[in-house]
Amino acid sequence: MYVIQALHSDGWREQGRFAVEYWAYLEAQTRCCSDGRHYRIVEDTSKQVITTVDTTSCRALYLQP
Repeated sequence: MYVIQALHSDGWREQGRFAVEYWAYLEAQTRCCSDGRHYRIVEDTSKQVITTVDTTSCRALYLQP
């Protein structure tokens, strides 16, 4: 299971869970581009951070010709 967490002023807060890493990433990217927060995806069993998502990933979504 992959956990989406958003960075708030008081630390990381869980925002959702997905069984597939791909869907977790897309959800984190969509939320990030919508609200501008930093997100990360954590593998639930190992608690390892898989990736982080910030607003630099939004440019790829909106700059396509």
